[in-house]
Amino acid sequence: MRALPAFTLLLASCGGGAAENEAGPARERGKPVVAPAAALSPVAAPAPTSPLGNTVGCAPDEDRIFSCKVASGKRIAICGTGERDAEYRFGGSTPELVLRGGRWASVPYSGGGEAQIVFANGTTRYIVFSRMVRTNFAAGEPNNPAISDGVIVLDGEKVIGLQLCDDADTVSIDYDLAEAHFPRADELFSWETDRADRRTR
Repeated sequence: MRALPAFTLLLASCGGGAAENEAGPARERGKPVVAPAAALSPVAAPAPTSPLGNTVGCAPDEDRIFSCKVASGKRIAICGTGERDAEYRFGGSTPELVLRGGRWASVPYSGGGEAQIVFANGTTRYIVFSRMVRTNFAAGEPNNPAISDGVIVLDGEKVIGLQLCDDADTVSIDYDLAEAHFPRADELFSWETDRADRRTR
């Protein structure tokens, strides 16, 4: 399979109209857009096979590391497909975009913390995040945390997309499952996820 341009994959993950046109024939045949091994950077080593079903969610025999619905009604899921293997999936009733491999990182904050899982396609990175940050530092007052989950998309260091989970049944990043399926990085992959705080307050 030939590598798809990163721009096409970005629009597919963000639900853009251009991706509907470019990726449409594949979905008409019932096949998701799967980033091939050659398109992935070394930090997101691809799994040799993809146990895709008819839904974006994780199969019963897969670990559900992260899952939520975004405002468009489409779903993001990160599913553990085997020991040290996992996939990022995005789509509506069927997967439209699948990225394999990934790395994870986490940091504690005063009154919260953040976990991130990154998947790469060339210079484009999809960073799924779960964060809780303190918003009130007045003495004796409650923390008033801002809690957000979603995906931020970067081309190099430039933010080109941000989607927040809009789902009462969001499954935030499971730290234990992330540790089981991904190599750990020493630092977060982007601090731009703080943009989510301004949207959730």
